[in-house]
Amino acid sequence: MKRYKWYSIITIWLVVLLASSVVGCTPNPLYIYENGALQVGGDGEPIELTNNPDATNPTYGELVAFIQEDPTDTNDYIENPYIGYVCADFAEDVHNNAEAAGIRTAWVSIQFEGSDEGHASNAFETTDMGLVYIDCTGENFASKLNLRLVETDEGFSFEDDSPTSWDAIAYIEMGKEYGLIPIDKAKSLLYSFYEEYEQQWQEYKELLNEYNSDVEKYNQEVKGKVYTQGSAELARIETWKASLKKQGKILNKLGEELGNVWFEPKGIVKDIQIHWGKS
Repeated sequence: MKRYKWYSIITIWLVVLLASSVVGCTPNPLYIYENGALQVGGDGEPIELTNNPDATNPTYGELVAFIQEDPTDTNDYIENPYIGYVCADFAEDVHNNAEAAGIRTAWVSIQFEGSDEGHASNAFETTDMGLVYIDCTGENFASKLNLRLVETDEGFSFEDDSPTSWDAIAYIEMGKEYGLIPIDKAKSLLYSFYEEYEQQWQEYKELLNEYNSDVEKYNQEVKGKVYTQGSAELARIETWKASLKKQGKILNKLGEELGNVWFEPKGIVKDIQIHWGKS
């Protein structure tokens, strides 16, 4: 039984003064500047885009294949002023890896309404599906641990079911919630698809919470007890167990359809800036 994965990314959006504001200094063309500020990663170092002059726009299928093979999302999210690795760094590595593979890529910054915290992801201009946003920001090590409910001879228990991928399609529209869907579950790029998917997740979580509560009650009920064969009490327990198994199968199917990662919404998009870099 797959549990939903609460996925919360708390980003560090560090900004330093624009180097060109100092007389005699010239902006580095490989760095990213926004509104008079240099964009930096979690360690305080500038984000540096390495571009390939021969890179071309991919098809959507080529993009998905590359992202699923790229290991950037498996890195740990680290909040540290000296060795930090945050969303800006994930997006930087995806950009540079894709360009090295001959795929034209952009580094994207997003600002949210009512928040000083920003976020970074990537964009690709596909030849068949148009502009596609990708978010490969991974999680910290501790929160990558995920458990799956399974039935055992003793009742029910949990097994490790940690996600193996954090690659996602990002659904970005001005004035709307920044949405993410695991790349293998994103059957459409329309924002309306994200809204339907998110609603299904909310319904799934409610059902799962009710189910987990029932399982806990069942385990407490049968713990240490022996039931007489043919008794009404045993019949009640067996009926209860059968009902839980049926519910578990339904939830397992829903979980497979939705995936075992739920990305917590980050906020309402206020501003988007796309940086394709310079060769």
